[in-house]
Amino acid sequence: MAAKKAVKAKKGRKIKAEEATSQPLKASLSSSLPGIILAAGIAFWYRYHSNGENVVINSSSSSSSGVTQSPPYYNPKPGSWDDGYYSSPVPDQNIPSTYAIIYPNGGIGEPTEAIFETEQEFLSAGRLYNDLGQIVQSRFHFENGTALYSGPTKPGTHFQWPAVTVGHKRPVPGVVGGTGTQIELETLTEPTSDPNSDPRVFYVHNFLSAEETDELIRFSTADENQYKMRPSTGGTHKAWNQGGSEARLTTRTSENAFDMQTKNAANIKRRAFRLMRMGGYREELADGIQILRYELGQAYVAHHDFFPERQSDDHNWDPLRGGSNRLATVFLYLSDVEYGGQTVFPLVDKLTSEKSEELVRRLGDAPSEEMLKNFVADAGLKTNSWEDKLIEKCYGRFAVPPRRGDAILFYSQKPDGEMDRNSLHGACPVLKGTKWGANLWIWNSCRYSLCSVDPLNPVGELPEEMSAPYEGGYVG
Repeated sequence: MAAKKAVKAKKGRKIKAEEATSQPLKASLSSSLPGIILAAGIAFWYRYHSNGENVVINSSSSSSSGVTQSPPYYNPKPGSWDDGYYSSPVPDQNIPSTYAIIYPNGGIGEPTEAIFETEQEFLSAGRLYNDLGQIVQSRFHFENGTALYSGPTKPGTHFQWPAVTVGHKRPVPGVVGGTGTQIELETLTEPTSDPNSDPRVFYVHNFLSAEETDELIRFSTADENQYKMRPSTGGTHKAWNQGGSEARLTTRTSENAFDMQTKNAANIKRRAFRLMRMGGYREELADGIQILRYELGQAYVAHHDFFPERQSDDHNWDPLRGGSNRLATVFLYLSDVEYGGQTVFPLVDKLTSEKSEELVRRLGDAPSEEMLKNFVADAGLKTNSWEDKLIEKCYGRFAVPPRRGDAILFYSQKPDGEMDRNSLHGACPVLKGTKWGANLWIWNSCRYSLCSVDPLNPVGELPEEMSAPYEGGYVG
């Protein structure tokens, strides 16, 4: 494998986000023109008629490469780890594309126009992804004007799914749920570069099968599970066998267990890593699956899943400085709940029909004020208690109701590794029924107590296939 190197493109003309889409640019030239003339015309116009502000990436030649045939490309075997990770050639595309709109990793920030006159220029841009989270292998794998996304450029940072727009839904190629159904990712929020931006949250359709949810629930109370159900803990970085089982909170009233050992849990964790487009599965980058049971009235106050940067002196917790922390949470819904039990993001505005009418309809209407009062009384909750105040947020701010077999994905870190304090979230009180759920936490580097070399330099232990930056195209 060739040595990795970071490649930075010269900055080109910045364009407004609304000018770029995840769809190919629609050329206004007559479709009767031969394809070679069309491509050359687009490249010529952008190079010589944009006041020199477009970008030609590491150009070594002022002429076209003359390539008329797609170079060899990698086609992973079905069922392999990187199945779906790589793009395929655009059907019937006989000439290479020369123009793309490139966004930073995760899609936050101003996009830049780029011209690729040769295949080498395209590869020199470093790893680029398409909207489906696939690594783009060559200029034959996208159409002119397509929005592409830069890969991570710093060790310890990873690919993050671009939001595009609220309600945007896409399949995740190569990743299927427990029933064999295609997993789909749906955008719930639109993060920006503003410090008060929404966190990055997605709805994950078809993640688990009924059998997988039932097995997680069964094992959580099974005698063979040494970490079976007991009162929930919080705020501690230590495992139960390290003394963490005593870190109980009055503002977390659920019970939880851990699945550290079953084949079912291993399969689910590997699926989550593939959903995240991680370069492989490493046990030291994942906590055990935490299975939760919320009975009537039980809840968890709004909190962060990441640990403070100064949590302890025996580990580097700051990803901005080579440390490790929780990168993202895949929260699994193991049951439906008739009322309550949502996952609420209290810093995020309630979703409106103007943003996504279909999503608002699916998330459901709030109970009437009279119904809520009765629910609170039936659950034995006191007026003005923290649970009662949380219920106000659950129906007044952005909240996702449970649906068995689905999940939500939200990031605790921004694409550059900064902790996202707007990822604050809580578990709404259950108002009718019982809620079963599970936390699946993924770290950006080896997690606390599992670094084998130096816990003060976790990113130094990442394997090559998971350590940015990456070369462009397929690196075998």
